[in-house]
Formats: sequence, C-alpha cells, structure tokens
Amino acid sequence: MRIVIGEDSVLLRVGLVQVLDEAAEDVVATAGDAPALIAAVEDHRPDLAIVDVRMPPDMTDDGLRAAIEIRRRWPETAILVFSQYVEQAFAAELLATGIEGLGYLLKDRVAEVA
Repeated sequence: MRIVIGEDSVLLRVGLVQVLDEAAEDVVATAGDAPALIAAVEDHRPDLAIVDVRMPPDMTDDGLRAAIEIRRRWPETAILVFSQYVEQAFAAELLATGIEGLGYLLKDRVAEVA
C-alpha cells in the first residue's frame, strides 16, 4: 500500500514511517504541514493518507481541512485521521463525504503497535 503521512511532530512522523516500513508498507512521502500534505497526495496519489488534525500553518484544524480537500479532489485515496483531538464539526463534514475508506483514530487509543 502506498502511504502519505501528514504529521507535524517530527518524532511521531519518523516513528510512523518506521512502524509502517516494518509492516512492509510503502511510505512514499511525509509532510509536516497541511499544504505540503495536499501537494504530496497530488504528486504521489497514494492509496492512504494518514493525517493529523492540528498541523501548521495555523495549528488549529488545518490537517482535517486538508483531509476534506484530499477527499474532494482524490476520493479514491483512503484517509485515516490520526489525532489526539476530536474535532466534531470538521469530522462530521469529512464523514459526510461517505464512510468508505475513512477512519478516525485517537492517538491515545493505540495500546499496542503490532
């Protein structure tokens, strides 16, 4: 599976790449801010985008807004919102695009990496 990761925390981004590499997944690009995430999806057309909610440039809901944009422009790209925050308004807007190929996982709910 071809994956793009959008995560502003360098340590977490590198850790996700390592975990996915060990699982034999193909991380084709990473991004530390929402505009770079959208550009990476446009360039690489991954099967999956893993997206943090709060990312630069505004550090509010930029990642979630990027996920909505990705879903609108490339509906074939699955989205996993991976965050420590629940953003109900934008999450509802993302869910309104359809639930196929869409997930929302809270970081603190991951109890085991395997």
